[in-house]
Amino acid sequence: MNEQVAYMIEVQNIDLGMEKIELDEKKNLKEITGIENAIYNKDDLVRQLEKEAKELEKSIKLNELNIASFDEKINKFSEVQKQIKTNKEFNAMQKSIKNNSELKSAEEDRLLTSMNQQDEFSVQIKTAKEDIEKLSASLAEKKKRFEKEIIKNNKLKDDMIAKRTELIKNIKDEYFNIYESIKKSKKLPAIISVNKSGTCTGCFRILPPQQLNELLSEKVFMQCPICNRIIYFKKDRIL
Repeated sequence: MNEQVAYMIEVQNIDLGMEKIELDEKKNLKEITGIENAIYNKDDLVRQLEKEAKELEKSIKLNELNIASFDEKINKFSEVQKQIKTNKEFNAMQKSIKNNSELKSAEEDRLLTSMNQQDEFSVQIKTAKEDIEKLSASLAEKKKRFEKEIIKNNKLKDDMIAKRTELIKNIKDEYFNIYESIKKSKKLPAIISVNKSGTCTGCFRILPPQQLNELLSEKVFMQCPICNRIIYFKKDRIL
């Protein structure tokens, strides 16, 4: 392998390692943000449910007042009915009792529906609060691990940068600038192998025989004529 390319491959391995660290950090941050959003949404749900539960409580109290009012009217009409002597007055009073009884029954149905809904709200609020506790515990643990990873990764990146700086000293500026340009435009890997069939493993195009022979000599610095990546011949490993 060309010596310049060998140094550049080491640089690329460092760059790939640093890229992986950054991707892992972004992934962890995304997970943390996801948990934070989930907690916020659950908090918002609890607030909304508690608000609706309070409104429902007002409705239940009104139902109870209305039922008590209908009971009072029914009892009053029943007492009056006992003192009535004519059929016409009796029937009129009986109709009033019936109407109020029907209104009371409808109000009782509404009360029952509201109380069932109130129970549902209580269950939903309890479940949401339990979810918030679990998410909060998970978030705290995730942040704790992430903070430790950041400290470890910062030390690792410092070491990698130091090693990369030393390696670059062995690479000609013109070659390193080509590497940086390819890395910027195509992303890593910027250096790719050519297999024994003469195929670039970056774009999967076969090199012309003359270029392949030059590459096999390991004396040239070469770029793929198709994808423009820096190429080298990868020898089969001897077992």
